[in-house]
Amino acid sequence: MQAHNAYGYSTYSNVVSILAAQVPAQPSTPTTTWSPDNVIVTWSEPDNGGSPITGYTVSLIQSDAITYSTELTNCDRASSTLTTCTIPVTFLRASPFSLAWGTSVYAKVIATNIYGNSL
Repeated sequence: MQAHNAYGYSTYSNVVSILAAQVPAQPSTPTTTWSPDNVIVTWSEPDNGGSPITGYTVSLIQSDAITYSTELTNCDRASSTLTTCTIPVTFLRASPFSLAWGTSVYAKVIATNIYGNSL
């Protein structure tokens, strides 16, 4: 940009660069699938909001059916390509989840980029 007056034009201003982006869209509702020794959580990659997704956070319901805890052991939170997470049933039966046999497994997923977290 240049300023202009009766005496002429100024030199150009410094260059400013912006990235028109925002937090990622909300990931699809995850599904949980039972395999003989594991629960598999799967979701679809959401729109990245104009900035690459840098990771996902997977949270699972605890035995109180109210509290969710982030699953950090089996779901690599820093993986930007992760859209499936495999969790051993023995892990879900231990604290903090403490799920009993026959309990439904509920999961929620958050996508993250440099602008923040999705819904």
